[in-house]
Amino acid sequence: MTVEPTDIAIVLVSLAACVYCFVLNRRLKALQNTKDGLGATITAMSKSIAAMSSSTQDTRAHVSEMTLRLSRLLEEANQTCARIEDLQASLERTKQDAEDRVTAAQAELGTLMRIILDQSKTRVMEITEMMHQMRELTDGVQADIESAHPEPADPVAIKKKAVSRAG
Repeated sequence: MTVEPTDIAIVLVSLAACVYCFVLNRRLKALQNTKDGLGATITAMSKSIAAMSSSTQDTRAHVSEMTLRLSRLLEEANQTCARIEDLQASLERTKQDAEDRVTAAQAELGTLMRIILDQSKTRVMEITEMMHQMRELTDGVQADIESAHPEPADPVAIKKKAVSRAG
């Protein structure tokens, strides 16, 4: 049997293919290794995804809880605002009512004071008139008494009478 150059090339190519298959086998085993290879990476990523999923679930539950709480607080705040607005309106009405009452009371007091002052003036004028009449009567009576009982002309007594009449 003669060896032809194509036979040698086929053997060499087959040998190279066997070496290549051996190297690929080692690399695949290394990738499948769960300690150092791609398997370890996939396992680590799977654990990370599970942890992230669990964290996401917890966060969603917490956010849902906080959303309910926030909505309750907002509803309470809206109710409180409504009550405050009602109280403010009530206070404004009460203030206006009080101002109206004070204004009415001041007007009534002013009217009553004018009436009382007018009545007082009238009474003072009546009293003054009565005092004038009484003075005229007493002066007239005193003049009648003096004319009925003439006194000696004592300059000191005349001066006293003049002073008493002036006062």
